[in-house]
Amino acid sequence: MEGNLVDAVMVGCSLAYNVVGVLIFVLRAHERKQLEAKFGPVFNALLLPFALCWGYNLLRGRGSGRVITGLPILVFLGYDLWYRTVTGKKPYHHPDRWPVGLYVYVLLYQVSGIMLNGYSFLVALVYGYLVLASYFGSLAAYGYYQYRYKRRV
Repeated sequence: MEGNLVDAVMVGCSLAYNVVGVLIFVLRAHERKQLEAKFGPVFNALLLPFALCWGYNLLRGRGSGRVITGLPILVFLGYDLWYRTVTGKKPYHHPDRWPVGLYVYVLLYQVSGIMLNGYSFLVALVYGYLVLASYFGSLAAYGYYQYRYKRRV
């Protein structure tokens, strides 16, 4: 029973992670920087349930797949917390010259999203497809943001 609850929390947080990603990219495309900044704490808040679920899976020995697929989101959210909150930088995707930290940020964002899809597929095929669809939605929102940016420039 406890394991099912942990899996449900992980899938729910994965959906929230992707939906917030969609919102951030759409807001960024429309240059709503103040509203976009309000979603940063949502990413920071997701660190707690992901960490608790990952710790539970690790301590209960629920399988290496759940532990391995849950780790990249912790790394990304920890890096996101440090990058945006502690250092005060913003992960803009169009600087003149990309700093190494931004490359790491984008790489971790993609890897963590892919691994959350993997975790959801481990739980159930239906949840896997649901999270995968939301992940594709976040990629589509990123493409929309890129399109709007190139049209402006």
